[in-house]
Amino acid sequence: MDNLFTTRTLTTSINKMGKAGRRMFQRHFAPKLRYSVDTQLAFDIITGNQGILGNISVHEPAPIGKKTGRATVTLEAPRIAEKRIIHVAEINKMRAYGAMGSETMKSRIAREQYDLRMEFDRTLEYWASQAIRGKILDADLTTVLVDYGLPATHNITLVGADLFTDPASKIINTLRAWKQLLNDDSQAEITGYQCWCGNQVMDALLDNTKVLELMKYTVGAQIARHARIAELAEISFDEYTGSFVHTDGTRKRFLAEDEILLIGEGPDVFDCPYTSQLIETLFQRGQAPPLFYSKSWNEEDPEGKWIYGETRPLPVLKRPECVIVAKAV
Repeated sequence: MDNLFTTRTLTTSINKMGKAGRRMFQRHFAPKLRYSVDTQLAFDIITGNQGILGNISVHEPAPIGKKTGRATVTLEAPRIAEKRIIHVAEINKMRAYGAMGSETMKSRIAREQYDLRMEFDRTLEYWASQAIRGKILDADLTTVLVDYGLPATHNITLVGADLFTDPASKIINTLRAWKQLLNDDSQAEITGYQCWCGNQVMDALLDNTKVLELMKYTVGAQIARHARIAELAEISFDEYTGSFVHTDGTRKRFLAEDEILLIGEGPDVFDCPYTSQLIETLFQRGQAPPLFYSKSWNEEDPEGKWIYGETRPLPVLKRPECVIVAKAV
């Protein structure tokens, strides 16, 4: 039974558990996960040049251009961790049942690790939703962990007839203007557009007669089946209603009901460096440590075993000009 508490077993098991509720993190940051042996994580915030080059003759030297703007940021990897105790009386009671007790203990450990993993996943999803907005806030919702410098012109609040809920609103025109703004400012290769939106925004799209008139002949059946719009103006829409419970007991949304996050997707928009406590046990064997780390240790008073979990990643917005944050309703 004691083998169930080894670091290798606990770390392997917590990393194999499901990725519940990590839609934003999985879409934009998980593909960019990369291990850093240093606890100081370094990454670039990138800008480029927007000019064009003139023709030169064969005997002229090439002109000197401005370097690609790369503001390199270095900071201590954020750390989230929690521990749970299983009292020795509970362990001894299960030991008395032999193999059956061992299986029961597996379930008991799995239950605690699953709960730890869910808290980690909710935190990573919260960080991902904040990073896309350009600024990661801590669990108190006020302390700034890192600021990626979202341009002020990309933080938009619609008013009056521009609101998506206004019958006169020209939603298609607004979306096209936002796409143009991303193309003008991003200085990056945009390969597609992804929009995360709150439920009030989706309601407004479904209620807008101009939008429905445009779409009824092509995706009317889809709207009827799923009660949502999946694509509009070459933008993929994803309604997002995920939430978490704040320490004050109130439920908070990862994405506000009236909010839009429009992303100009490309190969170099996001990054996700992480570090780990497992350098000594795994790195020496040439392996990159897993994202989640778990271990246990004995406690004398009250006697029992602690189960501990930790993860240290940082979702990074490398190109803040590729995102628009808007209050649309």
